[in-house]
Amino acid sequence: MPRYYFHYRTDDELIRDTDGSELPDLTAAENNAAALAKAIVEQAASTGGDTRLPRSIEITDAAGEELLYLVFWAGPKVGSDGEDIPVVPPTTVH
Repeated sequence: MPRYYFHYRTDDELIRDTDGSELPDLTAAENNAAALAKAIVEQAASTGGDTRLPRSIEITDAAGEELLYLVFWAGPKVGSDGEDIPVVPPTTVH
């Protein structure tokens, strides 16, 4: 089973994943990165951090080759002010 590494980047720093995770394929790695992104935003929100700052998770393989780059941040709550706001689906770059 391939090993994927999930490096977390902010504007200020890159936190490297030195352990990685064994997952069946890139789709599973992408789902794992999305779950990590959600947890990071929820942690920032619960501690009073700025959830609007752009962050990213860079998924690499064991050789260090970048496979996928997931950019994320928390936007406004959809419909929080009574307006219908179109939902934009998440986008990843393969």
